[in-house]
Amino acid sequence: MLSYVYMKILESQAERYDRGIALLSLGVADRVAAKLVGESVRPGDTVLDVGCGTGRLSLLAAARGALVQGFDLSGSMLEVARTRAKEAQLGSRICFQEMGISGMATYDAASFDVVTCSLVLSEMTTDEQVYVLSQSRRVLRAGGRLLVVDEIRPQAALMRLAREIVRVPLAVITWLLTQTSTRAVENLSGMLTGAGFHVLTMQTYSLGSLVALAADVPESA
Repeated sequence: MLSYVYMKILESQAERYDRGIALLSLGVADRVAAKLVGESVRPGDTVLDVGCGTGRLSLLAAARGALVQGFDLSGSMLEVARTRAKEAQLGSRICFQEMGISGMATYDAASFDVVTCSLVLSEMTTDEQVYVLSQSRRVLRAGGRLLVVDEIRPQAALMRLAREIVRVPLAVITWLLTQTSTRAVENLSGMLTGAGFHVLTMQTYSLGSLVALAADVPESA
């Protein structure tokens, strides 16, 4: 019986992924990401959506008139993304590709105006995070923007305690729904600077545990 239930969870994982991950921020991450895309993506932009999952950010960018390339390692999530794009009549503006982050090396240098990365870095190791940021810097044109929404560790001890009290039960529920776990991204600002980015805006939400930032590639770089 338990194995049957587990298999049913796995079968429906892609459809419930967004809902499960959104629990970790109580829905704040979705609203913040939509706001960031709305402020930063312009008609005609070329956008790379890293770890696009079920296509939420890809569709937001395409709806603003961008041409989007999204990639993810999960074929089942990409099926959901393609269905959503077709239903929204945005299929001609989005190309989804099944691949891991190593595939970023196949994109031409300076070929995108925007790279989006929402709740993705927190699922990676530190080495993977550094790789994604360095590749994002490589594929962006001078003046191009990197948009990141992800988990961080609050600086104040009281905020960290409050975060854990709220987050632990949500993380358990998220695991049961999606078999996915995340962890706070450490030293995000330092990694961005090391990759050659200039941070334009940075705001925190949810007791300081969620960050939304926009960074760019300096024109003189």
